[in-house]
Amino acid sequence: MSMKELLGSLGDKLSSEATVRRVFGEPITLGDRTVIPVARVGYGFGGGMGSSGEAGEGGGGGGGVGAAPAGLVELTPDGIEYVEFGLGQKILTAALIGAAVGFLLGKLSR
Repeated sequence: MSMKELLGSLGDKLSSEATVRRVFGEPITLGDRTVIPVARVGYGFGGGMGSSGEAGEGGGGGGGVGAAPAGLVELTPDGIEYVEFGLGQKILTAALIGAAVGFLLGKLSR
């Protein structure tokens, strides 16, 4: 696979994963209030290739994605409000999400 094909394939994969669902979580309704979790999501990729004479060729590529809790959108009869998380809230939210995912994976593995 050429470097151009590799980077194209990697770019296609990352862009297909860059959906609204990665940023906005499933809405949670509590009475007359709906809360929508919001995350910051970043994607990146890169690669390179080179040659030195007839025998020396090489190349490589890679990519990554990261997500972090950013806040929530709150919909009430009084209006819509965006609440941004502070650092402490981000850490707590990430820990709670991690614990929930760990719990679910534990249940699934049994």
